[in-house]
Amino acid sequence: MSNDAEAARRSQALDQLIARDGEIGERAKRRVAKIYGPTATSSLGTYDFSDSFAKRDQVSRRGDWVHRSWLRPIRFFYRHIPKPIRFAIKKFFA
Repeated sequence: MSNDAEAARRSQALDQLIARDGEIGERAKRRVAKIYGPTATSSLGTYDFSDSFAKRDQVSRRGDWVHRSWLRPIRFFYRHIPKPIRFAIKKFFA
């Protein structure tokens, strides 16, 4: 008997959550339509991604020289020297 009551309580709670979720979704749709116009499906509906930095350009440029293998001993040495000397080096090259 208690299992049936517990299942009914859970089912009722889930139904309430589903109804609340639907209300929140409708409010969000109205807010987006009010701000971005009735044809927008999301807040990014009017944004143009065509001039974004393409992923193939990111890979081909390889601006990540800090993690190259020849720099590993230098990084290791730099990280293990005392902080005052490190800060002096950083200030000198800045």
